[in-house]
Amino acid sequence: MRLKIAVALIAAGLLAVVLGIALRTVWAPPETVSASYSAAESTAPVTVIEPGVLGVDDERVDITVEGEGEFFLAVGRAGDVDAWVGEAAHTSISAVADGRLQGSAVEGDAKVPNPAGSDLWVSEETAAQSTEHRWIAPAEGEWSILLAADGTKPAPTNVTVSWPNDTTSPGSIALIIIGALLAVLGLAIAIISRRGGGAAPAGGPGDRPAGSLDETAVVSGRRVAAGGGSGASAGRAESRTDGRRSGAGALAVVLAAGTALTAQVVPAHAGEPAASPEAAAATYPVVLDGQLNRIMDAVAGAVTAGDAARDAGELNARVGGAALALREANYKVRAENGDVAAPVPVAADPVLTSMVDSGPEWPRTVVAVTRGDDNPVPQVVVLSQATPRENYKMVHAVQMLPGTTFPQVSTEKGGSPSVPADSKDGLLHAPQDALKLLAGYLTDGKNKEAVAENTFAEQITSFQKDQVASNDNADISFSRSVDGKSVRALKTADGGAMVYGYMRNVMSSVPSEPGATVGLSEEFAALAGEQTTTEGVDVTYGESVAIYVPPAGSKEPITVIGVAQDLVDVRLK
Repeated sequence: MRLKIAVALIAAGLLAVVLGIALRTVWAPPETVSASYSAAESTAPVTVIEPGVLGVDDERVDITVEGEGEFFLAVGRAGDVDAWVGEAAHTSISAVADGRLQGSAVEGDAKVPNPAGSDLWVSEETAAQSTEHRWIAPAEGEWSILLAADGTKPAPTNVTVSWPNDTTSPGSIALIIIGALLAVLGLAIAIISRRGGGAAPAGGPGDRPAGSLDETAVVSGRRVAAGGGSGASAGRAESRTDGRRSGAGALAVVLAAGTALTAQVVPAHAGEPAASPEAAAATYPVVLDGQLNRIMDAVAGAVTAGDAARDAGELNARVGGAALALREANYKVRAENGDVAAPVPVAADPVLTSMVDSGPEWPRTVVAVTRGDDNPVPQVVVLSQATPRENYKMVHAVQMLPGTTFPQVSTEKGGSPSVPADSKDGLLHAPQDALKLLAGYLTDGKNKEAVAENTFAEQITSFQKDQVASNDNADISFSRSVDGKSVRALKTADGGAMVYGYMRNVMSSVPSEPGATVGLSEEFAALAGEQTTTEGVDVTYGESVAIYVPPAGSKEPITVIGVAQDLVDVRLK
């Protein structure tokens, strides 16, 4: 009987080993899993691969796109891609379910601008007919992929996504281990069984003398057993029965264990918890370092081209607001008077520090402090993106004043929160109010206690006094106004804010007596078109400023960090 049990255990063990090996070889799942989507009849100009597809696997996701002719692939934050797409018709590939990519058609505008070159994209590439893209998340947060031809033709919709399959098989390992143990156990029982069969006296019962003590003892033992006594033979019989039960029980346990272990294998990510509300509400900088470098290269290139040609048309793609007004006026004045100084060049790098908006809304603000070979004094370049489909433009470019220090920028990954122009938001003054305080201080010395002394204020007040004192034939006055649309503000690490804005400083000159003539300088005449006037003239200077506003409760005054000033307009009364 022991030998039968041994054979059964060995057979069961070998079967378990073979099954375990088969699960890892012949019956092993494929190394990769793929899911596809295609909408051959789609005419939408945009296709969006949503975060649910890109997040199907944490290790690796490969994306294959096939299309007709040349097409474009861009990577951007999910919210930015959605904002760029806007009301456009598009194909949304949103998730993987039942082994297939799930997609839907969204109706909307049949045409969009060509998305190539947008500042929203962290990376972009063009392809012809097909491309394979290895997905790697550029940073924390949710990301999407945008596909398009040129904005007018149908976007590719033939998309295949593949990712590593879960080829681990704990059940196969368990079967191999337990099978090996069963085979060893069966072999051990077989060996013990054979040793037990050879333990009888030498020569066997037939060689013993009749009536010998050994024979009597053996017969007596058998009689006792036959009589139902509790002798040693009965004990051995019970032991053999328990052995048979134990062998069968072990086999049952092994098979149950193998089944249980196999049932525990589940698809990857099947039980992943949903993102927490805190994670969903996390904020991120609206541009990464690579994007900022690319944007600054484009801005500096446009400014260099415009300055060289003295043509504001070269600036329009990358310069706007106060920065455009100052340069445009400078080009016009220099066309009439070559002795007028050119604007300070704009350097793309090195970027000494930066402030990056973290809000999802538009307009967005990004600040880069650079210092190049042609502008050794650090320059604060303020960039603004008006809408998702527009690129960033330089709206302010100011030189830092001597002795000033740019405030500490937040070191958190969430970027620098923006502050509305009319909101204090934990500040000593609302951004627009702080600029008004500075305007009053520069014009007639008001609000002196609210603004720290600075070299710009000293130069401005000195210039204004000289103009009043040196013009006997004209009455001169000054007034300043803050351009509310120009105001940008970003929080600093200490709870304060850097505020950027544009002020118009109007110097009004009228004849001191009726009929008196007021002469205009070459610079003024270049913009006014006249050399003299008997009615008077308004000369406007543009002043871009960067100021630091302390947090609420601070006893510190507003600090002027940088400024740029130039003549922008001359109008006869």
